[in-house]
Order: sequence, then structure tokens, then C-alpha cells
Amino acid sequence: MDMRVILEDAVSPVIGVMLMITVTIIVAAVVAAFVGGASTQFEKTPQASLRVYCDGSEEEFNIIFEHLSGDPLRTEDLRIVTWIKDGDEVIKNETSARSGTVVDEVRYPRVYDVQQPDQERQGFGEAIWKRGTRAGTYDREKTAMFLGIVTGEGSADINKLDGLIQAGTPVEVTVIHIPSGNTILRNEFILE
Repeated sequence: MDMRVILEDAVSPVIGVMLMITVTIIVAAVVAAFVGGASTQFEKTPQASLRVYCDGSEEEFNIIFEHLSGDPLRTEDLRIVTWIKDGDEVIKNETSARSGTVVDEVRYPRVYDVQQPDQERQGFGEAIWKRGTRAGTYDREKTAMFLGIVTGEGSADINKLDGLIQAGTPVEVTVIHIPSGNTILRNEFILE
């Protein structure tokens, strides 16, 4: 009797099991990535064209933000940041519905409709800012507070504001949509 031994090459059962576990882990990771990514919702940034400038003189000097076109903006979702370089000092101020410029329990800038001058002006954080409406600081005192130009006691420093106006000091301003974290406006204007 002739006994021949036939040897066949095969993958060990242990290696086969390891390959199956690896494939299962990779498939589970891919599925988890898709499911996790699908549940994350990003806030859409509103698209709007805004303009900022100074208006008025003496006591009526104020800063105007004008909504020219685009999506309506809920002011409660906005933060306005201003920077002024005064010599070696940089004055930074932030205004939002959660903090910022409050004078006589009203948040500035106040939003109003240019076409309806009799309409009550709404405080920042309460209004919907839409095409054709403006937001303004109203007067010199509130403008100084809005820009963060204050005395050590926290009241408006009108003399310092007047000096910055006479010097034609530039102001950098940024309007940020808080839910998305994106910038809607980044601009510079001159105090004049």
C-alpha cells in the first residue's frame, strides 16, 4: 500500500478569524462616522450686505449700521466687535444681546426702519434687522459707550471721543453671527 501524504497550504483558522474581526471593526467605524456626521447640524450663516458709517455732528454724532440687502438678521444672534487704536492703546468693545452697551436699560445700537420714522426703535437683541432698516447709536454719549470709550467709573468719556473724532481715527468693526461663528461684516470706517 502506497501512502502518499498530500500537503495543502491553507490559512490557519486563527488568522481567518482575525481577518473577519478586522473587517467587522472597519465596517463599524465607517458606519459610526456616517451616522455621527449626519446627526451634527451646522447653523447656516445668514448672507447680508451691511454698511457702517458715522452720521451727525456735535451731540447727535452717532454710528449707523445699514442693512442694504440679503437675509434678515436676528440681532439676538449677533455680536459687534469694535477696535480703535488710540496711541499705544487699543480700545476693544463687544456688543451682543447677552452683554455690551446698555444705557438706560436699552441695548445699543437701536434698530429702526428708515421708511417709518414714527415706529418705535428696538434695542439690540430684540429686533429683526432686515433690508431697509438701520441700527444707530443715537448720540455722542451712547456712541462713546458703544465704542468702549469710558472713564474709570464706567461712564462715557466724551472728551476722549471728541479727540478721536478730531484726529479722524479709524475704527475696525466686525459683525459676527454667534450660532455659526462666522463673520457677516468686517469693515473699517473713520470717526469724523
